[in-house]
Amino acid sequence: MKGIKILCLLLLFPAFSYAQERETDVGAILSLEGEKSVYRDLSLSFEEEVRFITSSNIFDRSVTSLGLDYPFWEKKIKIGLYYALIYNYNNDNLYEFRHRYYFNLSYKETIDQFTLSWRGRVQGTTRDENRGRYKINPKYIMKNKFEVEYSIWGRPWKPYFSCDFSTELNDPMGNDLTRVRFQGGTSWRLNRTDYLDFYMRWDEYLVDDDPRVISFGVGFRRKF
Repeated sequence: MKGIKILCLLLLFPAFSYAQERETDVGAILSLEGEKSVYRDLSLSFEEEVRFITSSNIFDRSVTSLGLDYPFWEKKIKIGLYYALIYNYNNDNLYEFRHRYYFNLSYKETIDQFTLSWRGRVQGTTRDENRGRYKINPKYIMKNKFEVEYSIWGRPWKPYFSCDFSTELNDPMGNDLTRVRFQGGTSWRLNRTDYLDFYMRWDEYLVDDDPRVISFGVGFRRKF
C-alpha cells in the first residue's frame, strides 16, 4: 500500500508543477499490441495505436509500428529497431502520412516489489512537404523515459508511473527540451499471454504554443 500511495503522489505531481494558464485539450488513446519470439531471445513486436483529441476534429492520428527487440546481460538491457507509419492531422488542418524510424536502448532493475527502468530513444520523422509547411524535415529527436512499476504480491495488476523527456537534435535555432510527458496507470494480467493497460497521460509542450493534452488510454497486449 505504501508503494501505491507513492505512485498516486507522483501522478498528481504534474498538476502542481504546471499550474500556469495554458490551453488544455482532452484526448483518448486505444492500442493493440502483439509480441512473438522469432529466434531465441529475439522478438518481433507489432502495435496499432489510434489517438483522438478534441482540437483535431476528434481523430488525431493512427500509428502502425513494427520492430525487433533483443535483450542481453540477464535481460536487464534491451536494444530495439523500429519503423512506424503515422497518419495524422497536422497543424495546417490536413491529413498526412509520416514515416518514423527509431532506435531504443533500455535498462531495468528490480528491487523488491519495485522495477525501475530507463529507455533512451533516437528517432527521425519524415513529413510530407506537400501537406504541410516544415522548417525541419526530417526531424530528429532524442527521448529519455524513466519509469517505476510496483508489483502487488498475489494480484494481477501492476501500477506504474513514468516521465518522458523529448529534446530536438537538428533544430538550427537550438536544440531544446520540447515536451515532457507524464503517464500513470496500471497493467492488468488476464492470463499467461494477455494483458490490459489503463492509464492517464499528460503532455506538456515547452517550446511551441501547442496546448497541453490530457489523455485517457486503454491498451490490449498479447505475447504469442
